[in-house]
Formats: sequence, C-alpha cells, structure tokens
Amino acid sequence: MPTQTHSVRTIRNYGGEVVNEYIIRANLAVLQGERLRIGGWCASACTAYLGNPNTCVTPSAQFGFHGPSGGTAAENRRAALILARHQLAVLRDWYLTKAATLQGNTHIDISEKEVERIGAAHWC
Repeated sequence: MPTQTHSVRTIRNYGGEVVNEYIIRANLAVLQGERLRIGGWCASACTAYLGNPNTCVTPSAQFGFHGPSGGTAAENRRAALILARHQLAVLRDWYLTKAATLQGNTHIDISEKEVERIGAAHWC
C-alpha cells in the first residue's frame, strides 16, 4: 500500500486495481508534482506510475505487466490502450505487443534493472 514518507510517496506491494481509478491517481500525482518511489511489487495498473517523470525505482522494485481483465474483450482492449497512453513511449509499444494481451494470472515480470535500462524509470 502507498505510504507517505516525507515528501516522497512510496509504492510497495500493489497488485493493481481498476485501470481508470489508477489512471486518475497517476495523473493527479503528475499534476501535483508528487515524487514517487517504487520499492516493491508493482503490477497491473500500478505500472501507470512509471509515466510520472517524478517516479524513481529502488533495487527492490519488481514490475508485473498483463492485460486488463474483468470486462468484455472490447472493454479490456480499451483499458489496455488507456493504460498504454499513460506509460512512457519506451514502454508503450512493448506493453501493447507483449503484455496487454495476457489474461488472468499470466503476466510478464520485469526487474527494476530492466525498467531503468530501457529508460522507463530512474534510480532513487
């Protein structure tokens, strides 16, 4: 769960929620200039925080990517496109071609090193 630590909010052990609700939170964080630190498991809609330029990752960060579920195929595809729009360009195409089609408990894990290497985040 997110916790406040001084002026930096730390994200830990988030398995995801409804995409639209997460996008609202992620956009609000950007608009408020909030600094975010991802220091644990961040999966599903949580990965929208990688689109915030004030997000950094710690060595304990781990990311899980998969496609939205819970709606019709068309609704899930729309949710995947919405989530992709809130990811950095270096991650967007990869997500749409590799992870957005994965359903259920099937996901792709990416380490903080890989996220940093491709330029989707920087170290804290």
